[in-house]
Amino acid sequence: MLQILVAIGCLLLFVGLYAGLMQLSIDVSRIDTKSSATHRDTVYVGIHLGLLAAATIGGFVVGKWLNGLGLAYAALFAAVLASTMVLAQLSSHALACSGHNDILRHWVC
Repeated sequence: MLQILVAIGCLLLFVGLYAGLMQLSIDVSRIDTKSSATHRDTVYVGIHLGLLAAATIGGFVVGKWLNGLGLAYAALFAAVLASTMVLAQLSSHALACSGHNDILRHWVC
């Protein structure tokens, strides 16, 4: 039971970090600002790859600490976070096109 609670807690932490970082970077995604497309892409690659790397390393450490299954936890954390990132982006785009923009980023529909 401890393993499940720790894994869920850590995954919620990484998902919360992702949502928070995306919220902080909304101004970068606006087209009418001075940031270029290259800068915007660099920021998003940094957020996504950085968090995926952190989740993979964190999953390995947690897995080794809990029961010695570091690689399994690393794969679990990376897969869950990557799936959540895709789902969050698709959902925020769908919501933006129905009038609820600036949830995770500024979309142009």
